[in-house]
Amino acid sequence: MARRKLREGQGLKRVLGVPALFSTAYGNVGSSIYYALGVVALWALGVTPLVFFLTGLLFCTTAWSYAEATAMVPEAGGSSSFARRAFNEFVSFGAGWALMLDYIVTVAISAFFVPNYLAVFVPALKTQPYNAIGGIVTIAALVAINVIGIKEAARLNIVLALLDLGTQVLLMAIGVVLLLQPRMLIEQIEWGSVPTWSHLIYGVSIGTIAYTGIETVSNMAEEAANPDRDVPRAINYVLIAVLGVYLGISMTALSAMPVRANVLPVDPRTGKTVAVEVVAKDDHEPNGPFVFAGTPPPGNDGADVYVPAEQRGGRWFTQPSEPTGDVYREGGKEYTKMYGSLLGSVYAEDPVVGIVRFMPESVSWLKAILMPWVGILAATILLIATNAGLIGVSRLAYSLGQHRQVPAVLGRVHPQRMTPYVATIVFGVIACLLLMLPGDTITLLADLYAFGAMISFTVAHVSVVWLRHKEPMTLRPFRTPINFTVRDYSVPVLAVVGGLGTFTVWCVVVATHPMGRLIGFSWMAAGIAMYVAYRRVNGYSLTRTVEKVVVPESMQEDIVYDQILVPITGTRISDEMMVLACQLATEKNSSIDALYVIEVPMNLPLDAPLVEERARAERVLSAARVIASQFKVKLNPVIVTTRNTGRAIVEEAQKRRSEVIIMGTARKRRIADRVFGSTVDYVLRNAPCEVLVNLVPRGYPTEGSGDEDDLAARGDEDDQPTPGAFPSMPD
Repeated sequence: MARRKLREGQGLKRVLGVPALFSTAYGNVGSSIYYALGVVALWALGVTPLVFFLTGLLFCTTAWSYAEATAMVPEAGGSSSFARRAFNEFVSFGAGWALMLDYIVTVAISAFFVPNYLAVFVPALKTQPYNAIGGIVTIAALVAINVIGIKEAARLNIVLALLDLGTQVLLMAIGVVLLLQPRMLIEQIEWGSVPTWSHLIYGVSIGTIAYTGIETVSNMAEEAANPDRDVPRAINYVLIAVLGVYLGISMTALSAMPVRANVLPVDPRTGKTVAVEVVAKDDHEPNGPFVFAGTPPPGNDGADVYVPAEQRGGRWFTQPSEPTGDVYREGGKEYTKMYGSLLGSVYAEDPVVGIVRFMPESVSWLKAILMPWVGILAATILLIATNAGLIGVSRLAYSLGQHRQVPAVLGRVHPQRMTPYVATIVFGVIACLLLMLPGDTITLLADLYAFGAMISFTVAHVSVVWLRHKEPMTLRPFRTPINFTVRDYSVPVLAVVGGLGTFTVWCVVVATHPMGRLIGFSWMAAGIAMYVAYRRVNGYSLTRTVEKVVVPESMQEDIVYDQILVPITGTRISDEMMVLACQLATEKNSSIDALYVIEVPMNLPLDAPLVEERARAERVLSAARVIASQFKVKLNPVIVTTRNTGRAIVEEAQKRRSEVIIMGTARKRRIADRVFGSTVDYVLRNAPCEVLVNLVPRGYPTEGSGDEDDLAARGDEDDQPTPGAFPSMPD
């Protein structure tokens, strides 16, 4: 019996349990630590653990809102699906289009950090433009893989997620035992100045990037075996793991790379600090840590540099920045004290590597092991996160296309590969373009993620609140904690708080992140314009849902035959069926048994020489071999002698465990209820497997690979016949 395999792009099987949901979600959310830690520390300085705690609380409310809505509406699409149920298509599209931006940013930022972590082997990969080029190459390779349709190994993802969690727990344990100094962590903070209030607020808004991937569990709801129970459990486990890891890792990192100050000169004309040349402290680490190239500016405790540096023409200089403290005069020049840490400067692109780098020398043997291990593991996890982003954006585009929210071309599935290739290519190119923009790539991507994510998260919260009012009687297997009743209306307090929080963060992003604001609003405006134009042109309402065409389950599966039996006789029909079998075997990587049956007359013994018949059989099978080699499929030629052709075919099918018999025959003159010849009728009645029969009209051409005159006329020394089809069975 043929196997039935769910086709890509069709409905999803509900097979995932809590472990698979947790490991997949943690692999996506937990991978954010590898880039969020450094970019948040750049702005939040010693308050970084508190920022992760605050954004973690916001993450909790968002995760619980997703858990309630997903258990109630177990379908892919996340906040877009929730908004469709709660409001209308226009709001649903807005949430989905913002989510699309998040996926693109996830692809870009994850890919950008892959070469930065591989820089433990090739230091040049950590510098511009090589890290951007490495990110673009990573995206291009994964786009090609996703278009071709190579499947990712789900078990490998689970193993890597567990290894990732184990490594992070190990780093936290080492940090607690050897590095953690609570008093030093407290002394790094001077409220209002280190960091400034504006930088702290900026850091909180960027800190939301730490939780990229929360949509993952929601989008996997259609694959969960028991979504109303398993999805909330998986989300709660992810919450515990992620919050614990972020708090532990950030405190460990600040213990290893504490906040320190540099005194820098100020240019009175620009009001910014002057770019001072710095050099690598160690020749083996050309990308830092740094020391001042000459005599440090007066007021520095030493030559070490803690503020961010940038490369110009092969030399390194401190970045000109707005003073965060008082500007004073000394020796006729203006100076200011700038605070920073190696975590947010030198190791902003690979913060976890920085933790390993500054472990105590007493565990140097462990550092030698962990340095390449963290580099490889981080690059691998980020590679998987990049691929997950590409899969997510293509799936979302397919979903939006199914609901007639974007032109169908974006959700188009490749006819052979069965992959959403248009969306994969288009949004992969956009992610590459983001890496090519000038300026601080990390901060820009963080801004864009916060812009899109806060829209999507706010819509999710509001949808949960409104659905409580709109559909109070609908079954909710999971409800967010803390609820109170107002006039028979259950109010989810955490959803209200979470919605206000995410909307506030979005307002901060809009107010303080100019590039994020510009690109974010441009993205939303372009999407809305496309949506309105597309719906108007096709006569669809801007708010009402267009009925989705549901493909029945019987049409969602591919039929896969691993073992194919093709009885051949050398006629044109036989040759054509051989080609058809090769085409089927090529697509499904199957094996073919080419069977030539010699029916021995009753007046001859079964072991009679039958020289001419055997020569014909060899000629026909030789042609079959050539055709199989052209299609690059495995072919097993078989010759049997028998008194009854039909019985021989059935016996060979049983012996070889065939899953399908492919036969061809010409229409016979109907006698009683017999439509086919006696051979085909016998096979149809007694076959142990499926049978495909190609019935051609009477008078169909018969010349084929078994015709010596036909081969001679072609003058083909290699016996390469014109491909044909299934054999015409003798009566």
